[in-house]
Amino acid sequence: MNIHQVEKFFKDKENVPCPLTERLIKAGYQQTGGGYIKIARDQGLTVDYTKAEPTQYWHLAEEYCPSKNGSDTFSVSCGELIFWMAEVSDAVPKSDLEKLSNRIIASAIKTQPSSKPKYDRRKWNQEIRDVCFDKIVSAIEK
Repeated sequence: MNIHQVEKFFKDKENVPCPLTERLIKAGYQQTGGGYIKIARDQGLTVDYTKAEPTQYWHLAEEYCPSKNGSDTFSVSCGELIFWMAEVSDAVPKSDLEKLSNRIIASAIKTQPSSKPKYDRRKWNQEIRDVCFDKIVSAIEK
């Protein structure tokens, strides 16, 4: 699966409801810096996990794909992006995504009541990838 295939498949998915992804991000499961977060800040976009911003559609369609060669193999490690792709593509059953998001959210570590929860992103990004990525590839390559 290459970048062009991904871009084409998701181009009309900007307004597809993604309540599970939004719930996950609003629970604090969002990259804290670097990558797409740095680019969003540099572009003056709102970066606020409590609003699930920037959107994962923006992350994919406006930031990631345009920055790559269309014929390159698609490869990302960002869990929230893969999760969103799985949700809006219907590649993974909603019940499986809900169970996964519940497990992730339940694992949050809060150091103070008003602080952003912390997650073992390495662990959860890998689990999201294991559950979702091959199914996303299959959906796109159909």
